[in-house]
Amino acid sequence: MKITMRYGVDAPFWVALLTIIGLVFTLLGMFGSTNGFVLGYGLICLVTGLWMFIYSTTIKIAHREVILNLAQVKAGDELLDVGTGRGLLAISASQRGCKVTATDICSKWDLGGNGKAKLQANIVAENVAAIDIVDADARELPFSDGSFDVVVSNFVVHNIKSIEGRRKAILEMWRVLSPNGRLVISDFSKTSEYIQILNTVSNCVEIKQFFYTFPFSKAIVVKKI
Repeated sequence: MKITMRYGVDAPFWVALLTIIGLVFTLLGMFGSTNGFVLGYGLICLVTGLWMFIYSTTIKIAHREVILNLAQVKAGDELLDVGTGRGLLAISASQRGCKVTATDICSKWDLGGNGKAKLQANIVAENVAAIDIVDADARELPFSDGSFDVVVSNFVVHNIKSIEGRRKAILEMWRVLSPNGRLVISDFSKTSEYIQILNTVSNCVEIKQFFYTFPFSKAIVVKKI
């Protein structure tokens, strides 16, 4: 399985905090405390922090192919990656021969080293075709109706704080999707909201559950008839 730091560590603050707390409490439990709770708490924090790190550097590299397979991407597709980060989905889609547009409002809180410079560096490092990078809010996508054959988004929409904001983002992705196109939204939180919203515009909503991501996640797959 491919291991790389190229696409950043998800939630880097929490990874660092949990790992540090886990190490401290584990050492206290092993050498300085007779309280089993201290050791148990330390091990839980340590395992969680390490799992988050392994997800970011290994698991998500494989998981992106699962997402793109669910989207049934093929060479020549016009694909939009909403909340691209450092290009995890966008670059793989480009490698598959898609014409890719990637949008984001970069936040280093959500993804370590996030930013357009890192995305551009990854495009060069992976030697893929040019990707159209657009600074855009998912709630107001600057594209015409039906512009894309495929729209994908991974661990993004939950970062929008309001229910109304998340609704707008979901419906914007749907708006810019062409007839017979496929939308795949992967996330670990708020997914029941997304399903309810998409059920109002489509009767072809599929849900896939994944227990190897951290946190556990779902992919919502919708075809636009």
